[in-house]
Amino acid sequence: MILRKGLWFGKGSILAEGASLGDSFEVDLEIVEDNDGMTLTGRLLEAVEGDVSIRVAPNDVGTYTIDARIASVAVDGIAKLESEPNLALLWNEGQTLAVTATLFMTDTGVGCRGFLREGDRTRTWEILFKPKQEVVGGGNVVSLANRRRQ
Repeated sequence: MILRKGLWFGKGSILAEGASLGDSFEVDLEIVEDNDGMTLTGRLLEAVEGDVSIRVAPNDVGTYTIDARIASVAVDGIAKLESEPNLALLWNEGQTLAVTATLFMTDTGVGCRGFLREGDRTRTWEILFKPKQEVVGGGNVVSLANRRRQ
């Protein structure tokens, strides 16, 4: 799997079909692994707001089962996560909404692109995830960063 345990920050946009400009959003994620799979939890901010809760677990046919709650959307589905690009197909209970997601490595992080189809509306979206770096401080730490002189 491309995404690994830890803290991640994502910045992306969602674009409605026929529009030339998308709406920007950000997401903070924590990924926790256990013996049965992984759980992603976090929060979406800006154009799309709400909590994120995604459970990914291997199934007995060589793929992965996904149970996702993203803002007000609840979808379940299947994914191939053993090789790049990672690919997922998700749908809601009434099968009126379908979502695709593809994860792939970039030189600056992990890219994620997909489609969301609901009724006769289609949207595309993309996110760039980067691992969050913890700030280390202490008496024996020296910063080599340029500082502005007052």
